[in-house]
Amino acid sequence: MIMDAHGFTYVLDILLVVSAALALYYRPKIGGQLAVGLRLIMVGVVILGFTHLTDTLLKDFVEAIDAATRPLLHRGLNVVGFLFIFIGFFQMRKAIEA
Repeated sequence: MIMDAHGFTYVLDILLVVSAALALYYRPKIGGQLAVGLRLIMVGVVILGFTHLTDTLLKDFVEAIDAATRPLLHRGLNVVGFLFIFIGFFQMRKAIEA
């Protein structure tokens, strides 16, 4: 059985989400402010993992969102994910310098 490109897109999207969830689960268990920063970073990674799956699902199942709006939503979610990552790194840096 050969998978078409569309089916392979779903496989890759799900792999991204599973990878992000595993990274969150297997992150180092540290305490204090470092843990807060690392948790924020991992939340950002999970959001980034979901952005691609969300984009694919919206394209296939939600007709109310047009082709011009969908990429904006995708990029908006990416920005939110990276904001969590940046804030997490900032938090960890403050904890290390303290």
